[in-house]
Amino acid sequence: MTEPSVVESVHAAADEAVDPPAAAARPGDVGYEARRRRLAVSGWVPQDRPALVVAATDAADVASAVRHAAEHGLPVTVRSGGHGTAFTALAEDALALDVSALAEAVVDPASRTARVGPGVTSLALADALGGTGLAFPVGHKADVGLGGFLLAGGNGWNQGAWGSACESVRDAEVVLADGRSIVLDAAADPEAFAVLRGAGPAFPGVVTSYGLRLWPEPVVRRRSVRVRAAGPAGLAAVGAWADALAGTLAPEVELTLVLGRTDGVPGVVASVTAFGADDRHADELLEPVSRALPTGTSAVVSSATSLPGLLRAEPARPGSGCVAQQAWTRAGYADVLPLLAPHLAAAPSAASSVLVSSASYRRAAPPASDTLHRPLGTLTVAAYAVWWPGEDDDANLAWPTATLDSLADMTTGHYVGETDLRRTPERLARCWAAGGIDRVRAVRDRLDPAGVFRAPPGLA
Repeated sequence: MTEPSVVESVHAAADEAVDPPAAAARPGDVGYEARRRRLAVSGWVPQDRPALVVAATDAADVASAVRHAAEHGLPVTVRSGGHGTAFTALAEDALALDVSALAEAVVDPASRTARVGPGVTSLALADALGGTGLAFPVGHKADVGLGGFLLAGGNGWNQGAWGSACESVRDAEVVLADGRSIVLDAAADPEAFAVLRGAGPAFPGVVTSYGLRLWPEPVVRRRSVRVRAAGPAGLAAVGAWADALAGTLAPEVELTLVLGRTDGVPGVVASVTAFGADDRHADELLEPVSRALPTGTSAVVSSATSLPGLLRAEPARPGSGCVAQQAWTRAGYADVLPLLAPHLAAAPSAASSVLVSSASYRRAAPPASDTLHRPLGTLTVAAYAVWWPGEDDDANLAWPTATLDSLADMTTGHYVGETDLRRTPERLARCWAAGGIDRVRAVRDRLDPAGVFRAPPGLA
């Protein structure tokens, strides 16, 4: 009888010894260091030295690499090109598998579906959907690779209406620990498919492509408000305004506050992004913003854009170091913002910031019940340390954790895609609802009993 986790086998595991793929680099090889550094999304890179770095070009390369690793006792780590700053693709003496070259996107407008490789970025998919009248809840940054983004759950655009991105995954082609390629979906293996949508780096397999459900393309409008806010009192006032505004917004509207420093003075940029069914609807969704603006407002800008336009508007900082921590909370903006004030003032880099968003404040429908990932609060708070490597690295690496520790009493969970598991491995268990980590372990025990895929910190 066929096991439910193996419905469609494409490659059988080989019995004979398997050589590593040609695109493999070992320590000492020309190009090894460059490939090693590409396993991180940050300009600051940990010192871990994998035994092999394999750049896969197709699913056959992936299967060959996994079989080679299993035969030689090398734990496998995976880098899809995503934005996770936990550096889980880097591990000493591992086989690090880079699948960012699996970047084909095929759109079928008639069925409102797409098939994408794990290396397809948010911007690449948004561009591929241009002219089709369709869209997908891609990540908030242009270069987020969909592989890691969807495995983590996918806190993407327009979550209030579309849900987390993993809720729009229809199926996934996966290479298992023995080198077989299978298709996972809700019918083939419901529990493994649920864990695939939320386990992040703990998932015991390599996704080589995703089948996606697409959504009607929205009309996008954005209004930005810049506010000077010094100290806890100033941030409390901005938070009270944001709480009042959030209570009036429809699910299709995302309210995000970015807290940072300009010329040494704390400030807030509030972006209200609406996803309307048409021009009139989009304008109506933004109308509450103009009713009451916070004290100290210096600019209010409305603009029409698109999902690709939103992604291209985000600034890039090539070469900079970056590490993040995230927390879910059910507290309000006015409760959260004042607690962040001393940490913003003490940030070792002026480029660092904290993002507070009501992406899941109100949803048009409840979260899917068949995914491991689900929002664990009504606000997401993420601290991003951004700095030039070599300039006070230790202080910058520690800053996001210290910043979010100030919210410990009101934290209700974490998002695995933006949790520094190296520094805080205990947070992995709080990335999922109660019992979630046991579900992950059970699927790992079933699909990868020999432990070919390296467990991330907090699971080992």
